[in-house]
Amino acid sequence: MKIQLIRHCETEWNRLERCQGISDIELNSNGIEQSILLKNFYLDKHIDLIFSSDLKRTMQTTLEINKNLKSNIIQTEELREMDQGDFEGLSFSYIRKNFASQLLEWRSNPKKFRIPNGETLGEVQDRALAFMESLFIKYKSFKNIIIVSHNLVIASILCYYSNRDLKDFADFTLDSGSISTLMYSNDKISIEEINYTKHLVR
Repeated sequence: MKIQLIRHCETEWNRLERCQGISDIELNSNGIEQSILLKNFYLDKHIDLIFSSDLKRTMQTTLEINKNLKSNIIQTEELREMDQGDFEGLSFSYIRKNFASQLLEWRSNPKKFRIPNGETLGEVQDRALAFMESLFIKYKSFKNIIIVSHNLVIASILCYYSNRDLKDFADFTLDSGSISTLMYSNDKISIEEINYTKHLVR
């Protein structure tokens, strides 16, 4: 089974470097163009099933990709981005300036550090991996699956299957519209590619 993990295409908050989390932001014009390039990339490929976070930016990306594929789509909250609580909507520059000590703790212990009124990255990874394990059981006869999700969700998955500590999540930062590929065979998971973006070159 080939599983392609796609980070949603660009939103205006991505461009402005604002903390997005579960805020339901739509794609901007560049993001729409990226989604069309993704659609074109998959034009001659067969995909058995697409899973998507239920947030607007992921669903817009998914629906554009699927215009030619016409695969079944399953939406799930399990693939939502990390709930960033009180950081939602703040610029990263503001967060770095005003929450420096919390950021240090977040980077050193992301598994357990909870953003006020938000999630821990450990909780995000737990729900993402529970989703993956369920996928391997329920859809093991499928050959090609797409998952459209978010940076921290995908990063937490890649950390785990790379046998890396979750505090290394920043090493798996992903570009908008990028594709990372896993192979699942004989109950083993291998990583084929991380953050593939050649399809986005205009």
